[in-house]
Amino acid sequence: MVGRVRDLRRLGAASLDLCAVAAGRVDAYVERGLKPGDHAAGALVAAEAGAGVRGEVGEAPSESLTFVAAPSIARALATLVVEAGI
Repeated sequence: MVGRVRDLRRLGAASLDLCAVAAGRVDAYVERGLKPGDHAAGALVAAEAGAGVRGEVGEAPSESLTFVAAPSIARALATLVVEAGI
């Protein structure tokens, strides 16, 4: 996946990363293994800001997958995440 995206970054806390997507400072956030307390509030903020928010295909964000992306790239990035096996 690294060869298909411009940059990978991490601010240090999932909640901050998700809010950065909501604010438009970063384009997307994808991670596995987040506990509900790590993603719930940030995912809500991002969803309210209009970001694409989901977990595994057809599911809400969860410990198995948290995916948050700007609406303009959400569909293409979701496809890339599936192709990369993330």
